[in-house]
Amino acid sequence: MLRLALKSLLAHKIRFALTAGTIVLGVTFVVAAFVTADSLRSTFDEIGVDINTGKDFTVRGALGFGEIADAPPVPDSLTDTIRAVDGVEVAEGRFFVDGVIPVDGTGEAVSTLGGPIAGVNWTEDESLSQYFLISGEWPQGSSQFAIGAGTFADYDFELGRDYQVVTPTGPRTFTLTGTMQFGFPEDAGAGVVFSVFDTATAQEVLGYEGLFNEIDLRAVPGADLDEVRNRIEAALPAGTEVISSEEAAEEFGDFFEFFIGPLQTILLTFAFVVLFVSTFIISNTFNIVLGQRVRELSLLRALGATPRQVRRSVLIESLVIGVAASAAGIGLGMLGAFGLGALFDAFGASLPDGPMPLRLRTVAWAFAVGVGFTVIASLVPAVKASRVSPVAGLQESTGDDGGHLRLWRPILGAALAVVGLVLTGRGLFADFDSTTTQLVSLGVGAAVVFVAVAVLSPLIAGPVVSALARPLPRILRTPGRLARDNAARSPRRTAATAVALTIGLALVAMVLVVGQSLKDTFSDSLSSAVEADYLISTETFSGVPKTLADELREAGAGTVVSLDEDTVQIRSPAAPDWILQTDITVTDLADIGEVANLGIRDGSLSSIDPASAILVHDEAAADWGLSVGDEVELTLINGETLEATVGAVFTETQQPFWGEWLIDESLQEQTGPTHRFDDWVAVKVAGDDPTAAQAAMGEVLADYPQATLEDRQQFQENAESNLNTVLALVNVFLLFALVVALVGIVNTLTLSVFERTHEIGLLRAVGMTRRQLRRVIRWEAATIALFGALVGVALGLAFGVALSVAIPDEIIDRVSVPGAQIGGLVLVAVVFGLLAAVFPSYRAGRMNVLEAIAAD
Repeated sequence: MLRLALKSLLAHKIRFALTAGTIVLGVTFVVAAFVTADSLRSTFDEIGVDINTGKDFTVRGALGFGEIADAPPVPDSLTDTIRAVDGVEVAEGRFFVDGVIPVDGTGEAVSTLGGPIAGVNWTEDESLSQYFLISGEWPQGSSQFAIGAGTFADYDFELGRDYQVVTPTGPRTFTLTGTMQFGFPEDAGAGVVFSVFDTATAQEVLGYEGLFNEIDLRAVPGADLDEVRNRIEAALPAGTEVISSEEAAEEFGDFFEFFIGPLQTILLTFAFVVLFVSTFIISNTFNIVLGQRVRELSLLRALGATPRQVRRSVLIESLVIGVAASAAGIGLGMLGAFGLGALFDAFGASLPDGPMPLRLRTVAWAFAVGVGFTVIASLVPAVKASRVSPVAGLQESTGDDGGHLRLWRPILGAALAVVGLVLTGRGLFADFDSTTTQLVSLGVGAAVVFVAVAVLSPLIAGPVVSALARPLPRILRTPGRLARDNAARSPRRTAATAVALTIGLALVAMVLVVGQSLKDTFSDSLSSAVEADYLISTETFSGVPKTLADELREAGAGTVVSLDEDTVQIRSPAAPDWILQTDITVTDLADIGEVANLGIRDGSLSSIDPASAILVHDEAAADWGLSVGDEVELTLINGETLEATVGAVFTETQQPFWGEWLIDESLQEQTGPTHRFDDWVAVKVAGDDPTAAQAAMGEVLADYPQATLEDRQQFQENAESNLNTVLALVNVFLLFALVVALVGIVNTLTLSVFERTHEIGLLRAVGMTRRQLRRVIRWEAATIALFGALVGVALGLAFGVALSVAIPDEIIDRVSVPGAQIGGLVLVAVVFGLLAAVFPSYRAGRMNVLEAIAAD
């Protein structure tokens, strides 16, 4: 049976290649996803090791919750305390503050594609800091700075020249004295832009007077590190902690899991979609092939093969296809990882360069999904093959059931549809403790719905295809009639061929509906909730320095309100058992009503004390049982607590500007130094003539070249453009599923041509030209594609509407259907069908007429 399976595959190389190709694409996606994620992990792990090379321990502020990047600073006086500890060789205070922007000689702000743009201090011990001088001299005094060697070359900086640097304390002018490099010689800065100052200057311009981000230290060579650590811990005040260099390196790598993990999950989800679609193609291919091999299988049975052996031979074929496809997919997956990097680059989301590791886990998953999906897809055809009787070869049937459909189909399809809809509805509307559980429910439910569609669609395929193709005989005459009849005469085959396209287009249509609903909601919400005339932001993750808002106020730009975010833990006597860790909006409560329509329901902005008030969204207030006058306790990441009083309850949120909880900057500042950047600055111009305000803003913003000034219309257009970019990227990934569907149509039509060799020979013998024959096959494919498209679009609209309704109203509060784009999807499907028919129609046209007539 093994020899028979191998010879069968080798005898039909085109069929083997087309079938394996659908799985290859899915495996390629799986491997590319793992390799890309592992590449990012390796890159950041190596950076973490480099950062912590040369030191043994780091002392920093203790972090009760939040991210390590938000750890509170420590007093600079603590450095002397640590140096005095027995076993400590050297200890130096360090800074790494994101958002320090050097400006080149042309006035252009230095930028990166996502990497930090940091201000740091240099130390005498280069091995401790891992900052190495490349040229010139280290900066000395408050008027000098150095930059990374890569930035120096990329932006044509010159040593000895004065440049502006936008710091957290405002724009400053410094003389460039040197260039440096971070890490080992082969690390070209690890994608970070550095502005380097001496320690005293760094404390001043970075806003850390009397403080350090952390203190790095190295023990005396040969010292017992555990004992040194114990001595350091004993000397530290409350609110500080010591960690080893190994722990710091591990924390650094783990910090980036917040986007590496989801990125890997998203990519694997698309890979699953491709493999899921491939399963239908493989199953359909095996069904058609085994139907054509009835005589071969009956001969095997007549020669003594048992049903089990026949079933095994089919499974061996699928196993070989799965192994071959998995092996090819691993190789292509390595190339695919580079392709993903190029794709993200094209969409403006560059990933850092790094190694491309192929780990054993990746290889195991590749073979598991490649072989597993292929074998699963062949199970039903294998069982059917084992039921072929020894006398079946005496019949003329090719094994195709034509229009006959079994009675179990509607019952099974309806049952699957109910289960799928229940799971999908539960995923959309039920409350879940875990997002993962919710996504699993949604995914499984959608998959079951698609299987139900595959089971039920043959029931409507015949009449629907006949109706769709009704104009063809009038337009194309005989070729049109044959195309219509061929597509309609085997509903099961037509439906099985179209289902892959149905799934792909359903997902694309769903994304289009959700995306349009999101855009329309955001547009209307922005118009009604945001009353500012201008919005100022930056593409850097740090935001704009708080000094920008102060300078705009001094320049008379109008009412200027800054908006920032902080992570806190919330408690309240009204709900003593609840602790909520969330992001809270920090703003100017006295003026927030000028730039935002909060929809105050209870209380009044004019009567609150900004230094002690907190504003709460009505849904959060209902959940917590809060009302105006109730007390709320806020715990900041530095461990300090704030007491606030509910000053007002509001009804309107508007992401990304403000959320469900708002406090004033003055309340946050009661615990000491706070975040030195704003995410947004909103400006409301006074009077009807904005000319003077625009001139004032332009003058101030000239010193902040990294900042972007937009009116509401410009902001909305750019936000929609960014959303369109994300949706386009999603649709590019879904395009792979459509490519698999295209291959499936090619596969089916190719096998159908082989099956109808005798029929094609007779048509050619009675006068049909090659051109007419090719037209028959092309329009048969277009009809099948149109059927799949209509079912897919209908399903996608249903999913899109349900998902839009299920998403909270503060994100999507309406359902919008982009009719032109949906119509374009159907047109694209027909074009796909015509493209899929190119190869099969060419093969049919090239057949020798006499040989075709003589074919059995």
